Amino acid sequence: MTMKVARRCHECGTGRVVPVAKAGRQERYRTLILEIPAHVEIPTCDNCGAEWMDPTTARAIDEALKSVYQASLRTLLNKALVKIRARTSMRRVERLLGLSEGYLSKVSNSRSDPSAELVSNLGLISRNPTGRLHDLEAFWTLPKKRTSSTARRTARPSKAA
Repeated sequence: MTMKVARRCHECGTGRVVPVAKAGRQERYRTLILEIPAHVEIPTCDNCGAEWMDPTTARAIDEALKSVYQASLRTLLNKALVKIRARTSMRRVERLLGLSEGYLSKVSNSRSDPSAELVSNLGLISRNPTGRLHDLEAFWTLPKKRTSSTARRTARPSKAA
């Protein structure tokens, strides 16, 4: 991105706003705070450092962060899977999360992009795989229906007036 004419900074009133590309800048992108790639130019005051967003700059940042975000999700997913694999099979996890067989292998090997929801679930499970998977199994187990004989035995007596 190239600006044709530097403009005066409205924040400090003395500096000039010029395109600056540098490392260390961060921006929230969906669920994560990520570092903006150093090559992305952002109009910045050369005096006070205020950054000025316009639609073109915002699109450039979004485009640059899209791949950084997916790579970060995959890294988090793989960290969670290492902890989970030590305790159980991936098939069990896939079944409890409603995923198709082999899906976790597919996303961990970069053949598909993981969603933030999947990474969130795996992150929570990885904190206590045995307990959280047990909780999921209990959650997905429907309560047993009472038979009519059981219902009669457990029915409360009616109050006579």
